[in-house]
Amino acid sequence: MQNTENKEIWTALYARLSMDDGNVGESMSIGSQKAILKRKAEEMGIHSYKFYMDDGYSGTNFNRPSFQQMIADIEAGHVDCVITKDLSRLGRNYLESGAYIEVFFPNHHVRYIAINDGVDSANNGEMDITPFKNILNEFYSRDISKKVKSGKYIRACQGKFMGVHAPFGYKKDPADKNHLIADEETAPTVRYIFQLALKGYGNNKIGKVLYQEKIPKPAYYKQEYFGKFLIADDDAYNWKQETILRILRNPLYKGDFWVQRNDKKHFKQQTRGYIPIKERVTIPSDHEAIVDEHTWNTVQGILDRHTKVKPCTSGYDNKFRGILKCADCGNNLIIHTDGRNPDRPLLEKTYYQCRIYRVRGAKFCSQHRISAGDLEELVLSDIQFHAGKVIKNREKFMRKVLGQMDMSSANSKANIDKKVAVLEKKLKESDKQFIKLYGDWSKQMISEQQFRLLSAHFEQEKKDYTEQIEKLKAMAENLENSTDKAERLADEMAECAEIKELTTDIVNRLIEKIEVSEPQTINGEKVQNIRIFYKFVGEIN
Repeated sequence: MQNTENKEIWTALYARLSMDDGNVGESMSIGSQKAILKRKAEEMGIHSYKFYMDDGYSGTNFNRPSFQQMIADIEAGHVDCVITKDLSRLGRNYLESGAYIEVFFPNHHVRYIAINDGVDSANNGEMDITPFKNILNEFYSRDISKKVKSGKYIRACQGKFMGVHAPFGYKKDPADKNHLIADEETAPTVRYIFQLALKGYGNNKIGKVLYQEKIPKPAYYKQEYFGKFLIADDDAYNWKQETILRILRNPLYKGDFWVQRNDKKHFKQQTRGYIPIKERVTIPSDHEAIVDEHTWNTVQGILDRHTKVKPCTSGYDNKFRGILKCADCGNNLIIHTDGRNPDRPLLEKTYYQCRIYRVRGAKFCSQHRISAGDLEELVLSDIQFHAGKVIKNREKFMRKVLGQMDMSSANSKANIDKKVAVLEKKLKESDKQFIKLYGDWSKQMISEQQFRLLSAHFEQEKKDYTEQIEKLKAMAENLENSTDKAERLADEMAECAEIKELTTDIVNRLIEKIEVSEPQTINGEKVQNIRIFYKFVGEIN
């Protein structure tokens, strides 16, 4: 023990109470902990002691005022012994707790005692089990975190709106403030925005249309909330792209809620982080939808594609933006207009070709060139053909589509389940290896540098496995019943039975992707294979 002349030395009696412990009774209270610590100190014949108390601080957070003051006093040479009621009072993060107990305290000649756990650093035998008790404490904290999140999720799953102000397009039900109903004044604007998106309009173009038609933006209707930000008459129609995108991305308009937009990424983190849209959990609500689910889902696909493919600048209406794929390299086909003959009709001089070929040259891929006019004609003809089959004999069309889907859907589900099982096995093995690593470090069988290097590796490995498992499970949950999918396609096809012209709206509603192969010459004839994959069901042979 440390005993430096001219320095006051004392024993630190540390007590901590978390908000998570608030309902566990008097046995865990600060007052009770103080009594236990004082009695222990007096039993040991210690009369020079000082209390350090943190009330309302999580065990995973070591940035506590009194704890940090205790650490400062240790570094200053004033503390020769630390006593806590149990290991969890020191902390529930096994890495940091272990670092203090097994590295920091010994380096400063500080004895550590956890009364209820029978831990005393003066007894080496008792310390052998300490790392594993720390791990159990963290597992407890992890469990508490899950339960808190679960409670929030359960409340959110009731489908009740808990916001202060109703979102644009809605108003609060006078009979129930937690229930939303469509606002007759603004809901048509929301539907119009989705209709424009279905036509392939980008956020900027949608904003221009709304401005030209003098359709007010959301802030115009919220002046009673934001009186000090009163907007000028002309600015009332000046829509921001971010506002339009928020409307188009929000599942609220198809009748769902985001459970959380912000959350702690991990139970150890003290700050809330932004959750990306694709990672958010959505749940059905009890308010009416402004747009149907198929429209909303179709728009999401359009938005995803538009972020990857630049719009056409020649004036041609690119109906296949983000849908055309190279059959060989899988990259997008991009649009190109031949400007050498300005007198030719726009459609005749517009064509698509592989982006990789266009950007990196023939060493990486071939042209896969196809005329925009030829492609439009081919796709229109294919849609008309299948739509005619639906009208003529819907049951026969359904049998054909279902016969093609059954095998692929079953294989998809089986493959997903198999991948999840493999990853879950790897995750368990990683946990076992990490616990072994921690035990080796605590017994000084490996250096601290080796431990930190390897633990970082295991943490990243576990994170990767967990993310992959979550993504695969989400994919499995999204696999809908084959019959429902076929029925959806049949309904959409039936609506297109009389079309004479291909539009962006029709393409976006019906088609998932189109694969274009490189043209080949067979028996002196140029042949190019085009594969059309329809929404819900894939390719129809």
